[in-house]
Amino acid sequence: MQTLGLSSESQRSDGWLKSLFWPTVENAWDVDYLGQQGMWVCTGVAVFGVAGALLTGNLFPIAFSLFSGLFFILGGMGIREANWPAAAMLFAVQLCSVLLRPNIFSVAFTVILLSNLRATFLASEWRPAAEGEDRPTRFSESFADKYVDQLPRVLWPKLQIPFFILGAAMLLLSLFAVAYTVAVALGLVPHNLVPHK
Repeated sequence: MQTLGLSSESQRSDGWLKSLFWPTVENAWDVDYLGQQGMWVCTGVAVFGVAGALLTGNLFPIAFSLFSGLFFILGGMGIREANWPAAAMLFAVQLCSVLLRPNIFSVAFTVILLSNLRATFLASEWRPAAEGEDRPTRFSESFADKYVDQLPRVLWPKLQIPFFILGAAMLLLSLFAVAYTVAVALGLVPHNLVPHK
């Protein structure tokens, strides 16, 4: 049966490292795993962003990082539900962020989010070979199961429009910040617009 391809495949196609950077989607388990992985990656970006801002102790970075963290968690729910425009929005905002403050962590997250965009697009296009094909079960036993398996299914349909509005605002702010930084670097605008006394 396995040789003829008639048995139902219940294993992921890739190891964790390959699925993080160059995943393939061959079955329902790949789709499920990549959705979970994307949700956890976005949660990690949110947590690291908030933690980094808390270390500064300044109110504005903390407020912005909480706003950004909410954006990444909502986007992670979109990735979990195989919504590739949500993955594209997350990648675009993260790319602007890495252009403003490049460091090893932001570059790594940007590369992983690019891979997530590709994985989410592949997952959104995947269709089962047969109508009643086996699919992985979404569990709800532990907190992690509820967070990654149940919460996105319930909240994403209700929150996807607010997510894209929030994402558009964040993207516009990020693009403005990148354009201003480039203009300052090229000497097109003064570094400090407030005159000294």
